[in-house]
Amino acid sequence: MVIYSRFILIFLLIPFKIISSMLEGFRMGFAFFKEYPRSYTTILYLFVTMSFCHYPIFDHWTTGFIMMSLPIAILLGFIASIYLLFKKQKVVATIGFIWLLMSLPILKRLIGTNTESENISTINSLKVLSFNGECFSGDKTNKWAALKSDIACFQEYSPNENLEKLYQHKVERLTKFEENRSVGLAMFSQFPIVRQYGKIWDKAYGPKINGFICADIVYGNDTVRVVNAHLWSMGVRINQSIEALKKGEFLLFCREIADSFDKLKVGFEYRNEQLKEVESYVTGSKYPVIICGDFNETPFGFAYGKLSLNFKNAFEEVGKGLGFTLNRQPYCVRIDQQFFSSEWNVQSCHTLSDITMSDHFPVIAQYTLKSSADLAFTK
Repeated sequence: MVIYSRFILIFLLIPFKIISSMLEGFRMGFAFFKEYPRSYTTILYLFVTMSFCHYPIFDHWTTGFIMMSLPIAILLGFIASIYLLFKKQKVVATIGFIWLLMSLPILKRLIGTNTESENISTINSLKVLSFNGECFSGDKTNKWAALKSDIACFQEYSPNENLEKLYQHKVERLTKFEENRSVGLAMFSQFPIVRQYGKIWDKAYGPKINGFICADIVYGNDTVRVVNAHLWSMGVRINQSIEALKKGEFLLFCREIADSFDKLKVGFEYRNEQLKEVESYVTGSKYPVIICGDFNETPFGFAYGKLSLNFKNAFEEVGKGLGFTLNRQPYCVRIDQQFFSSEWNVQSCHTLSDITMSDHFPVIAQYTLKSSADLAFTK
């Protein structure tokens, strides 16, 4: 009976001790937090941004803003960790440094770190180009031959004879932009297109140019699925904000910033919904998949993070440098992407910055299908 009573007592005391220890830990943590509130908050924010970029589980517009702020969170997190280490807060400082290390793989989305010399074979390779041509309104270069590839995906496309004569097959999804001009998406291929589906998304205001094309293309003895997507345009007027600041018009600058914030918010909401529709055509596809397009988000955006869960990014895998794709303010962004499924090997990915006929630069990548043995190994 005595042994039984002691067992009951120990059984009751263990949870009490655990709870007491946890409460004491929270109490001490809160005491330190009150002493260094900004540093602790910064470390916590670093964890949140890093976690969302690794796995964007919440498709709310606030998630998009949080993910987009990762570079700032890393910089501030590093400063806060150094400061806490100096203040002998070694445990929290160490946690901060660990989270900084966990953020480094995400930074690879921004900077291409491929240092290997390219040894590209054109045998059995597929060259894919993606380009927001802005209707080729700035064409004065006569570089149409540089836009020839095996498969080409164009956004903001208007019918163009210079391009059409380079390819054997095409799919278009266009809407009336002006009285005598249609704009939308186009996919060109040197190989037969056997199935295709696409749409232009409705838009309450502004031109209806965003949409996607999904096409199944016969490639040798295989069939591959290629998606050309143009997600909701940001419509952020960075130029107006900069000009207002240069002229000292602070109120106008604030209005432009507020307007940009609102457009970013709306853009995150619409792109989340549009991405779900695109994913419905590629998730679980029985064919190898390549997804191209103008995502209108940085590599820290929700669309990039969500696709990264199931697909690899071509530039992230084999790109070099920063690979900026925007030919206007703000120049320092990469919003045009190519993703691919596990059945592919990517050999190269480049931004063609010498093609200046648009406010975007083309992105071109070269792929080869893995052998059955390679696929068995990767799975």
